[in-house]
Amino acid sequence: MAPNPPTHRYTVRSQVAATGLTCPPPVAEHIARLAGPYLSVEPGPGPAGSWQAVAGVEPPPGAVPEEVAALGEVAVRYAVDHAHRTLYHRTPHGEDWTTQSLLRATRAIHRSAASRQGMLFLHAGLVELEGLGIALVGGSRAGKTTLVMASVLHGGATMVCNDDVSLSAEPDGGRVLGVGWPRSVSVRLDTLDLLFGRGKAQGVLSRLTHPANRTLGSLRASGVEEHGTALIYPWEYAALLDTPVGRSARVDAIVHLGLADSPSDTGVADVPPAARADLLERHVLDLPNKHLNIFGHAPRQGAPARTREALTALPTFTFRYAFADAPREVARLAAHLRGRVPAPARPAQDRLTAPAAPAGRGERR
Repeated sequence: MAPNPPTHRYTVRSQVAATGLTCPPPVAEHIARLAGPYLSVEPGPGPAGSWQAVAGVEPPPGAVPEEVAALGEVAVRYAVDHAHRTLYHRTPHGEDWTTQSLLRATRAIHRSAASRQGMLFLHAGLVELEGLGIALVGGSRAGKTTLVMASVLHGGATMVCNDDVSLSAEPDGGRVLGVGWPRSVSVRLDTLDLLFGRGKAQGVLSRLTHPANRTLGSLRASGVEEHGTALIYPWEYAALLDTPVGRSARVDAIVHLGLADSPSDTGVADVPPAARADLLERHVLDLPNKHLNIFGHAPRQGAPARTREALTALPTFTFRYAFADAPREVARLAAHLRGRVPAPARPAQDRLTAPAAPAGRGERR
């Protein structure tokens, strides 16, 4: 059996925490590319006492098995040494899987830290549109990703995230910050057809590198899956739409989305203050992570309530739009918001414009 490649130690930073990463340099470089702009990867060990995500090192005998399942089958295996706050990647093997596994674990560690600090996780996208930070709220198939991409292409918006945002109210009250997280953008194939045209959409699909996309064409052609879903890495998204990706943004308004069955059902409506809390609560996530909620995520007392209160004080709207007219509907929504939500002055936010990589090889372990 060939020996494991040499590992190096790195620090991963987000807006809420700094943690350790131990892995071969090519894996660290790939993680840095996939994680930007939300997480940064720097050479050198993480802070003492912080959680560490490790590959290429055997776990101690007392480490506890931890599994992540997908479609009813075990997809990733870890071992967790709780005493030393270390999570070891076990299987599957190979550089691509190790990269995905360590990124998943690191994201879960940081999101758990965000939850402890009182951040609220919401099933919503977040864009900056004409100077306004707009949280686009809705469940699956509500049209969030389509409207986010149409906003970027046709409205000059900047995406922070398309489907999952964490929110926190500043202690002085009122202002809410939304933070994105590194994960693939899930896009229906008919959305790509709508935004780029069928011919160009096929070319776009052929250039995407996520391994889950390899069977999309055959499934769609056979009719097994009419509306297939492509996965786009954030750096691919930035290149595809020729746009930066935002790390965070202030939230100025909330828009609850839905796709209209007919043109007569489309429109924007104000949500009265008394109805906002219940509408919002339908889309609050109970846990910070879909998997790996093993790092402690109980929020500090009072913080989530303060964020909920601040969110329900924001201008809130419902917007039902026609999928086929998504580019034109962006202008309609922007015009409505322009007349009802004041645009505040704000500092520039972090952006992803090109793939990132660690500045050096890290500390050899």
